[in-house]
Amino acid sequence: MTSLIKNAAFAMTLSVSAITAMAIPTLSAQAAVPTDTSLMKLIEVTKVVETMNDMSNDSEVTEQIMQTMLASMPNNELNTAQRKRFNEIVLKYSKEMMNQDNTESLNKKIIDAYVQSAKQHFTQQEVDAQINFYSTQVGQNIIDKQPAMMKEYMAQIMPIVMESTMKKMQEVMPKMAAELQALKHED
Repeated sequence: MTSLIKNAAFAMTLSVSAITAMAIPTLSAQAAVPTDTSLMKLIEVTKVVETMNDMSNDSEVTEQIMQTMLASMPNNELNTAQRKRFNEIVLKYSKEMMNQDNTESLNKKIIDAYVQSAKQHFTQQEVDAQINFYSTQVGQNIIDKQPAMMKEYMAQIMPIVMESTMKKMQEVMPKMAAELQALKHED
């Protein structure tokens, strides 16, 4: 679930970048592919890695995840001791997932994926324009407000997504199990 939050925050950062880029016309379809250096600067000014790390280390987000997981469990009738143990288990493994080695590895993957994707969608001119915008006070204000906005958004959307997913799983799983069972009897 932590990765859902990270992915959503990363997607939001990319969305804002894409919206900004759409407002700037490209010179031609043959426009220059952005350099790694300029993309690293864009990652820096948009605080992609910091935003992802801040969100993943946010105890309120972890609490939201735990509550959403608990609410989505098929047997939601855990007693107080079981709920406490559930919270301890989720917290233990959340911390393990976010240890320093895992964070550094994840940060490198975030950067690599961003650079690869940006090269496919942005020209050098568009990247330069984003760097210029996000380097301004207004651009930095937007970047600084995104984590709080995403946290609020995720608090609203996570229960909806989990409920929808659980309902769909309950509907689909028996059908899938029946087809898999039938597959065992095919020649």
